[in-house]
Amino acid sequence: MMNDQVFMGIAVAALCAAGWGHARWFLAETRKGQRLVRWFGEQRALWLFRSLMAAGVVFGILLAAHVINPVRW
Repeated sequence: MMNDQVFMGIAVAALCAAGWGHARWFLAETRKGQRLVRWFGEQRALWLFRSLMAAGVVFGILLAAHVINPVRW
């Protein structure tokens, strides 16, 4: 049985991987993406967005592997 931490890690990694694949759409069609393009230029905004998505994939994998633990209140 999959616990919540594994599920969330897989979900974060999958969403960020999907974001990587739709990076150009995000930058062209959303206000936040267009703002990134204005601030950094098209190539740097693409590089920055893909870097953030890659960091999210790594974070999700580490969360699912129980290397990173969620904060417990």
